Amino acid sequence: GEAMAPPNNEGPAASDRIFRVSKAPVLSGRNQEAISSSAEASTVDDVQSRKIEQVANAHSDARKREPTAFLSDQEISSSWLFRTAQAMLCAYASFMYQFSVQGHERLPQQKAALIVTLHTYHSGDIGIALLHGQKVTNRVIRGLLHRLLMRIAPFLRFLGVVPGYRDTAKALLDQGFWVAVVPGGAEEVMFHASENGKHAYETAWSTKEGESRCGFAKVALSMGPGFQVFPCFCENGEEMKINPLADLWTWLKLDFAWGALSRSMPFFIRWWMLQIAILVSFNVSSFGIPLPVKVTQHIGEAVVVREDDTAEGLAERVRAALQDLIDRTQQRRHRSYATALRSLWMGPKPKGD
Repeated sequence: GEAMAPPNNEGPAASDRIFRVSKAPVLSGRNQEAISSSAEASTVDDVQSRKIEQVANAHSDARKREPTAFLSDQEISSSWLFRTAQAMLCAYASFMYQFSVQGHERLPQQKAALIVTLHTYHSGDIGIALLHGQKVTNRVIRGLLHRLLMRIAPFLRFLGVVPGYRDTAKALLDQGFWVAVVPGGAEEVMFHASENGKHAYETAWSTKEGESRCGFAKVALSMGPGFQVFPCFCENGEEMKINPLADLWTWLKLDFAWGALSRSMPFFIRWWMLQIAILVSFNVSSFGIPLPVKVTQHIGEAVVVREDDTAEGLAERVRAALQDLIDRTQQRRHRSYATALRSLWMGPKPKGD
């Protein structure tokens, strides 16, 4: 009984409150619904505004670091540097490789998308794919490149290329841009070059410490369920260039010797040896001899982010989808200059379904 009785000094105040409430106008059901709907709309607007503000604050560092990347597709593609590079590279790709794209209609024209591809040894397909992609889709693809290489070639920013920072990728996707990434990195390049291209068309998404590369999957997960990741690769991409010096290096097993030596060193020295290998490999591969092979860029079906996905699980699903796309279209995992040359002059073999 005592617990339910109000204190004496609150009696009048309580009576006043009850009285005032009883004198308040009674609202009709329609008016109550209108007020409720208005309140809900106001709440939703406030939540959306806070989310937009939070996103803007979270991405401010990325925008300050890479302001060019956040220009509109139209602004980037209309620059004289982009137009010149695109005209020259696309003309070269058409003449030398009869370059074409299959599956580009799968990409969402009005939404963000993450494109995941294979790393060739020479990287000669990357620039062609990015610039030709804009020509076909009218969208500028923001390609994430090794940060060290971006320091060497900063002008690539004006072609849509950006250093590979995870927060930059997230910010670009949040703004609705298309972003392309090569998860294998330098390790995949070395793997494809080893044993004279025995594993040229195999995915290798592990770090030098043996850990799985799933940074791109973490970015995709942060976009939420339903977000689409597209596997992509260039058929006969590895045979676009032949490099006798690199082939001799791998034939003599000097790549294995360098790797074994670096793994025996302390972390700091091992890291520098890897950077040296990347720079040497990048420069040597740039002097490869072009071969007239038929190159087709394939864009596969989307891998859709699920509610129960983990970064490792999503990365594995994307890797498996990419490897399946390669196996169905390339139909081999080793490098073969002779087979690639025949594809131009005699036509490709029938592909699997």
